[in-house]
Amino acid sequence: MDFSDLHKQLKSMEGVSKVSHIRKNVIKLDLEKSVSKVFFTKLKDDFYFEHCSLITAIDNQPDFELVYHLSCLSGELSVDGTKMSAMVEVHIHLQRDSPSVDSVSDLWFGANWHEREAFDLMGIYFIGHPDLRRVLLPEGFAGHPLRKDYVYEIHEEEW
Repeated sequence: MDFSDLHKQLKSMEGVSKVSHIRKNVIKLDLEKSVSKVFFTKLKDDFYFEHCSLITAIDNQPDFELVYHLSCLSGELSVDGTKMSAMVEVHIHLQRDSPSVDSVSDLWFGANWHEREAFDLMGIYFIGHPDLRRVLLPEGFAGHPLRKDYVYEIHEEEW
């Protein structure tokens, strides 16, 4: 499949908006969280995006933004007639009062750690994650320290 064909197909999918080329082999898009699981499943199964290299959360106050970097490394896509790796950068905006989205850890094993990190540091819940618990901070740590509204208080006995 040609990369320009992928661009057209992604643009026509439900819940997808603001589709753009940001580099020769990179597409950036916004995605509604309600269709995220269907979209990611199709991206993996139909378009050969077999690698999840990043899921990160951004506190844009008042809302959160999740950014996914997904790659097709198999050469199934061609860019300008040349088989090469390609990436899709997906942005999902979440409301601050209920930051949750479907987990993709069942699609990409590497997503497991990234989702746990976003939960731990930002408080975003990944529905269906098999082991959503803190990964960097100790159990019982109060709050999510990468949120812009987090107030840090030093308690020596915690450490």
